[in-house]
Amino acid sequence: MNVGYLFGFIESLKKQKIDCEVFFQEKEKSTLIISRQEVENYQTSKEYGIGVRVIKEGKHGFAYTTNLEELNEIIQKAIEVSQIMEEDRNWQFSKELILKDTKCYPEEPSLQEKISRLLELEREIYSKDKRIKTVRNVVWEKTHENNKILSTTGLFLEYNQQYQYVYTEVGASDGINERSGFDFDVARSWQELELDKLVDKVVWQATSLLGASPKRTQSVDIILPMERAGEFLELISELFSADNVQKGKSILKGFLGERVASSVLNIIEDPFCGEALVPRAFDDEGMKTCRKYFVRNGILENYAYNIYTANKEGKISTGNGVRGSFKALPQVGYFNLYIEPGEKSERELIESVRNGVYVISLMGLHLADTISGDFSLGIEGLWIRNGEFLDPVAEMTISGNLKDFLKNISGIGNKLNFKGNINSPMLKLEDIILAGK
Repeated sequence: MNVGYLFGFIESLKKQKIDCEVFFQEKEKSTLIISRQEVENYQTSKEYGIGVRVIKEGKHGFAYTTNLEELNEIIQKAIEVSQIMEEDRNWQFSKELILKDTKCYPEEPSLQEKISRLLELEREIYSKDKRIKTVRNVVWEKTHENNKILSTTGLFLEYNQQYQYVYTEVGASDGINERSGFDFDVARSWQELELDKLVDKVVWQATSLLGASPKRTQSVDIILPMERAGEFLELISELFSADNVQKGKSILKGFLGERVASSVLNIIEDPFCGEALVPRAFDDEGMKTCRKYFVRNGILENYAYNIYTANKEGKISTGNGVRGSFKALPQVGYFNLYIEPGEKSERELIESVRNGVYVISLMGLHLADTISGDFSLGIEGLWIRNGEFLDPVAEMTISGNLKDFLKNISGIGNKLNFKGNINSPMLKLEDIILAGK
C-alpha cells in the first residue's frame, strides 16, 4: 500500500482533532506437505489488512478490514465504535518516532530442492529405527510479514519478520505397544533449520516411550529438557503481565522486590539478541523495547507493560505491546523472553539425579490457575536412577503451586536454543511429588 495514501488520511484526522493509529500488515505464507513420498499439498497465500484505532474525546474505538479500498469507511466505523464506549483516558498512542527495522534474509533453495530434502527426511525417519511404522506427514511452513504503523501523533514505523517451521508426527510400535511422537524445528531461514536433529528427536520421542507405565507415588527430581522448560516459562510469563496483575489474575501481584523463585533463576527479555527468532527494536505500539530482568537471582524486578496498562499506574510502557495481527488490539506480550543459562551441562544435570524423571511430554499446562498458582500436569518420560535412563513412565501427574515450583529449581543447563519467542535451557527441579499408582 502507498504510504502517502495512508498519510493523507492521517493528516485529515489531525485537522479534525481525532487521534488515530493505522496498523497495516502484509503477510505471505507458504505451506508444503509431504506424505508417503509424495507432495500431498503445496500452497501459497497472501493476506493484507488494516487495523484502525481512534481516540475521540477520551473514548477508544477499533475496527479492521482486509479491503484496502475501505480505509475511509473503516476509520469512520472506528469513530462510531468509540462513541459508544466509556471514556477511558488510559488509551493513548505512542509519541513521535520514525524508525525502519527491516531485515534481509538469505536467498533460499528452490521449491524442488526443498521437496527433495523433505522426501529424504521422511525416508530418514523410517530408516532410523525399525519400530517406526508410520510417518503421518512432513510439513514445511514459512511466514513473512511486513508491518507499518502510522499515527496522528507523528509515529511512522516499519518492520518485517520471517520464520519457518518443519514439523512431523510419527508412530512407533514394538508389536505390543504403540506410541506417537511429534516434534518441530523453527528458524528464520531454511539454511538455519536443523533437520537432522529433528529426525533424531522425533524418532527418540516415539520409541523411548514404548511400554511406558506408571510408578508408585513418591517425591522425585524432575528434569525438564529445553522444549518442556520453554513451555513452563510460557506459563510463568503470564504472571509478569501487568494486565493480569491489575486484574488480580497473577499470584505475583504485590511481590515486586521480593523473592519469588530459587536464587539460581534469572528471567530476561532481550529483544536485541542477535540469536532471537524475531529481534525487535520497538513493539507493536511504537514503544522502544529494552533488555530487562523480570526475575534476577530469584527476586521479582519488573512487570511487563503496554501503553494502556502503564497509564493505569502512571508508568511508562516497558515496550511489551504485542499485536497478533491487524485484527487484534495490543496486548501485553514478549520479545525474546528466556531463562538465563547456568553453568552445568545437560549431561551433568541428568547425572546429578538419584531418583527422578526426564520429562518428554507435559499435559495440561493451559489448565494451570495463574490466580491461585495451583496446577496438575500429566507427564510422560524416562525414569532416572543414579544419573542413568531406565524404563519409560506414563499416566503420572505432578501437582502443586507455581510459587513452590519456581523455588524448587535447583539447576539450570548451560545450553540455550532460540527456537521461539520464549525459550529456556534444561531445568532441574527437586522434591516434586509425582503421583502414580
